[in-house]
Amino acid sequence: MNPVKGNWWPVVDATELGRKPISRVRFGERLVFWRAGDTAVCMRDRCPHRGAALSLGSVQGDSIACPFHGLEFGVDGRCTRVPVEQNFAIPDELCVATIPVREADGYLWIWRGPQPTGEYPAVPQHPDTLPMRHGDAATLWNAHYTRCIENVCDFSHLPFVHKTTIGRFKKGWQTAIEMEDVPGGFRAHLMQDGKPHQSLEFLYPNRWLLRLAPRFMFGLVFVPVDDSHTYVYGRSWYRLPVPGINWLMDFYTRFSQYLVFREDWPIVASQIPGDVLTASEEKLLPSDAPVIAYRKLHRAHYSR
Repeated sequence: MNPVKGNWWPVVDATELGRKPISRVRFGERLVFWRAGDTAVCMRDRCPHRGAALSLGSVQGDSIACPFHGLEFGVDGRCTRVPVEQNFAIPDELCVATIPVREADGYLWIWRGPQPTGEYPAVPQHPDTLPMRHGDAATLWNAHYTRCIENVCDFSHLPFVHKTTIGRFKKGWQTAIEMEDVPGGFRAHLMQDGKPHQSLEFLYPNRWLLRLAPRFMFGLVFVPVDDSHTYVYGRSWYRLPVPGINWLMDFYTRFSQYLVFREDWPIVASQIPGDVLTASEEKLLPSDAPVIAYRKLHRAHYSR
């Protein structure tokens, strides 16, 4: 797959990475994540010697060791040790491709694209959520990530797809939407009686936030796995001074995400074409304003 390059992408919940390496398919590639001390490292999950998965190996200090012949690779991808060889001058080409990684806001972020001139930009964040606690959940969608993003930016499908859950009381509902630009993305307000009834926010390339109340927000991160699968991390952000509520919010996040998204899955998976960049024949409506904003933003980044 060929997602837009030149951005930080949150791709793994940081709590998934412990002392052992983990393997994840992201952007159609098998990647290995591991820690050298407190520093997260991301590499292609393939030993250059005989092609074994490094994620099946072990962390040895500041190196990762291949499970096949014990070759060790440092955080820069260079081979530092070949145990089965004596007096062996390790060639420069015996190395693993590494990917820039940052750890922020509870996620591991990887950089897609060429190294920028000067410093890397900051990772995109929803500042309002930073002091809040959250419950977590994760689901796999059988669709291209751009279709998944558009689905949650669409207010008008609620009374049709979600008529037994969140759209149950929206029969005969008319969508009046006002759009607002924010740094790195946009905000869409669903209006009722001239006032915002619900507001969602999208930060490019793959972060979405629904503002339900000042003390409660629901966020999603859409992680491309391949052209037809997307891993979605969900978080219920809250500021509720109730002892022991953390486990309840975790349960609520998992249950509500499954309950609602199971109604979306077959519809989103059925959309043709998968990648919205090739959906030029679709005829969009005024109620598709957030979808139009996403496509405009996506195409601008893609062409750049």
